Amino acid sequence: MGKLGNEMKVLAKHCGGSHKTVNDRIHIVQRFDHHLRALNVQIQRVTQIKVRHIESYIYERLAQGIGKRTLQNEMAALRAVLQQAGRKQIAEHERLTNKSLGLSGASRNGTRQAIIPDHYRHVLETARAKDPGLAAVLELARLMGLHSQEAVQSVQSLKTWQQAVERGDTRLTVIFGTKGGRPRETVILDTGAVRKALDNALAVAESHNNRLINKPDLKSAMDYWHNQAARMGLTGAYSPHSLRYAWAQDAIRHYLAQGFSRKEALAMVAMDLGHGDGRGRYVAQVYGVGG
Repeated sequence: MGKLGNEMKVLAKHCGGSHKTVNDRIHIVQRFDHHLRALNVQIQRVTQIKVRHIESYIYERLAQGIGKRTLQNEMAALRAVLQQAGRKQIAEHERLTNKSLGLSGASRNGTRQAIIPDHYRHVLETARAKDPGLAAVLELARLMGLHSQEAVQSVQSLKTWQQAVERGDTRLTVIFGTKGGRPRETVILDTGAVRKALDNALAVAESHNNRLINKPDLKSAMDYWHNQAARMGLTGAYSPHSLRYAWAQDAIRHYLAQGFSRKEALAMVAMDLGHGDGRGRYVAQVYGVGG
């Protein structure tokens, strides 16, 4: 990484936000720096960045088939870094609006589907035959509506969750791998299934150096999870996130059955997923939940 990349990285850190947001922003500016260097653009300071440089980057990303929602986020990161560097004029330039760049009109509707039971069973059986630890992570993700990172780091909470289930608690606290590092509470939809999955995961972990995914660090564990999940059939519309979609739909039905209104049920599921109660409409839109 050159001088420009290093300067942008420092600025990206200073923009603030959660650990994940900062990390994502750093990756974006590094990609932008790499794009300019690949084109042999000889600039070394953020003060030298021109409108055409950012246009060129976004058009290349569009040509690569990167989604508009993703590119809106990338532009937001680049604007934040430019603002941080005092380049407000460039950050707010009319040629760099989402509309001018051809990024407007992207839908937040969920692009993936809730995994269907037959496909889930097939993937789980394949995982059990290949790697019991991976299968345990997969099962917890489906039964608790976990993000991939939460599922991969779930081994750290297995005993706490097991004790909570034994006490008769109706909710479990998710701490590790959450977005922004904010703990969240999620409702137990099927106590028997969750208890069985936790007992199994603990047994697997005890025979695997207290790990479910036997990798030395989080990055290699996440890479392994994503690669293996795709090989087993969790890809496209049925990505690992489809497990969370299916859980969200189950949770909606759970709350409706308890007598909550649809609006209340959506708000409850939004909180269970870690989005906050004000994002019920978002949950309905992104997770495509009925009810």
